[in-house]
Amino acid sequence: MSYALGMRIKELRQEHKISQEQMANVLETTRQRYSRIENGQVDISFMMIKKAADYLGVSTSDITSAEEEKKELVTLFREKDSGEDVINSVEKIQEILKVFHAHEKLYHQMKVRGGFED
Repeated sequence: MSYALGMRIKELRQEHKISQEQMANVLETTRQRYSRIENGQVDISFMMIKKAADYLGVSTSDITSAEEEKKELVTLFREKDSGEDVINSVEKIQEILKVFHAHEKLYHQMKVRGGFED
């Protein structure tokens, strides 16, 4: 299972101020297994997604669309921080990578011109 899918379910659960225990009961599973679902450690069936969507008052596509969204770096952060903190961290990393790439490109241009020796 994708971490993005579990994260989306968690976001919706928290928006609705529902506990993990309540969601576990709705999905007819244990709180521990439900926690692993949110963390992307175990698979979730479509029937469970459907039950969660019905309980949360959203469509299944509201949950499964998380798979389609481009969150490559965001999904690498398995932190307890808020989604906004993760997004800010990812934006900083992307900025650092752009600067690094620019420096790398400059280094190679200078090397080609004979400005640098290894």
